[in-house]
Amino acid sequence: KDINIIMNENVESQLSFLSLDGFTGNIDIKINKNSRLEIYFADFAKNTTNASVNISLEEGAKVIFHLASLTTENSVKNFTVSVDHNAINSQSIVDNYGVVKSNGKLVFDGVSYIKNGCIKSKTRQNAKIMVFDEKSIGIAKPILKIDENDIEASHGAVVGKISDEHLFYLMSRGLSEEKAKVLITYGYLKPIMNGFDEKVQSRIEELIEGRM
Repeated sequence: KDINIIMNENVESQLSFLSLDGFTGNIDIKINKNSRLEIYFADFAKNTTNASVNISLEEGAKVIFHLASLTTENSVKNFTVSVDHNAINSQSIVDNYGVVKSNGKLVFDGVSYIKNGCIKSKTRQNAKIMVFDEKSIGIAKPILKIDENDIEASHGAVVGKISDEHLFYLMSRGLSEEKAKVLITYGYLKPIMNGFDEKVQSRIEELIEGRM
């Protein structure tokens, strides 16, 4: 289902999603003047996912978006996270982290758009995907669209296989290969835990271990 959120002016809030069944739809968020929203999206669904997150920022508004996705068992997941900077001094940070295994496919894309006249605005996009096997696919496509000079903008994308050095180190300390992979995955996706209480954190730990 589609979700629409409008924040009033001068509000600070946090929004957390835990996806267990797969989410397909649009999340549209408008953040009004001088408001701040931090979003945590934890995706541990087995099902196909096709989520589009569209965030609109007014003067002095700020959004920090965290996404963690574990994609396994032939699942195909597409996440598009886009931010429109519509006024001066608006800020956005988008951090997308994913792990893919067992013939899964994970795609991160989206556009950070700073419009003409939105001086002093800042945007940063990070997309990182760790791939466990040759038949799995990870694609990261962060895009910046900048129509103003007096701004700050950066982006980065990394897609790579699990570190052989990290795996060897953990196995040399007595862990099985399966346990080592679970631990590495947990460490990679752990930052998403900050958006949830202890009960949900325990549930996420169980999900990671069960899906690995």
